[in-house]
Amino acid sequence: MTKYIIIIASVVLLIIILSYFRNKRAKSKVIHVIDDNCSGCRACIKKCRHKALEILDNEEGRRVVLKNPQKCTACRDCIIACKFNALELVNRK
Repeated sequence: MTKYIIIIASVVLLIIILSYFRNKRAKSKVIHVIDDNCSGCRACIKKCRHKALEILDNEEGRRVVLKNPQKCTACRDCIIACKFNALELVNRK
């Protein structure tokens, strides 16, 4: 029984530590869209759990923009989903 308590406590501690560093990264980093690489495929928008990205139609076609930077947690889910290397993490200004 003691083993299980130690394992559960370790998992909880790990989650707390990872959450701390994720929040710290979210305060200093934000997603930036590289327009020339964006194909408008919407893979990043579908992957974003925080609804920070949106797609706009313009004369050149569709492109993704960071519409809600305050919602971006810099989790990198959208970067992983993008096959065109159109997203990067940059420092917040």
